[in-house]
Amino acid sequence: MNNSELIITGNNLRENRFFILKFLIVWPTLILTSCIILPFIEIFHSFFNLLTIIPILPFLVIVYFGSFILSLVFFAKLYLILFNLIHKPKEGFFKISVYNKDYYFYYLRKVLKEFVIKIFDYFPLPWSKVLPLKLFNIKLPSSAGVLDSYIDSDFIEFGEEAILGEGSIVMSSIVVGDRLLVKKTIIEDRVTIGAYSVVAPGTIAEEGSILGMGSYTKINQRLEKNWIYVGRPAKKLKEIIDDFNQD
Repeated sequence: MNNSELIITGNNLRENRFFILKFLIVWPTLILTSCIILPFIEIFHSFFNLLTIIPILPFLVIVYFGSFILSLVFFAKLYLILFNLIHKPKEGFFKISVYNKDYYFYYLRKVLKEFVIKIFDYFPLPWSKVLPLKLFNIKLPSSAGVLDSYIDSDFIEFGEEAILGEGSIVMSSIVVGDRLLVKKTIIEDRVTIGAYSVVAPGTIAEEGSILGMGSYTKINQRLEKNWIYVGRPAKKLKEIIDDFNQD
């Protein structure tokens, strides 16, 4: 069975050896956030007494958390620039080993990005997930709907008005045996990925195609324009006919 025939078997790699990276980004973030918020609190304390400050504490908490996650993105972006300067991201089929630079730096970037995105998920605004993805070089137009889905951290491209259903997964990497496959995934304009569906690495979903609920694609599969695909793995079900254009 060749790579194009493989189905999704797993994507999670062990993070233990990279856990220190989270501390290296959190501590400078906390320091910067404190430098921003403490003068703000001191000004309020100088002009108002404690009783007048208490009612605005929820506002101060929101300001502090907002400052924290924006500072987190700032330092994460600095780390990513450094990693990319040391070793440029690329697609390929890499041996899972810390001695393999392609694997090692790919997973450094992955751990860093996913950590930041998880923090952003706690922020109660709709752009909180889209902002870090855009800053982390995922091509994601504002018209795309991706808020209730999981998106891999590299080599993903979305077109205009693409929609991901609740619980759907779009991957550009997967573990195959003792190797890591990294392959660009493209979701073109007006593509719909059904709820709880899985898009495998290397998939190209052409304009207007639909992947049905609970389905998954094969590695390097192409979903043809204006076709509905369902199944595990996905197969053609029905062509979408544009009645307006036919008339």
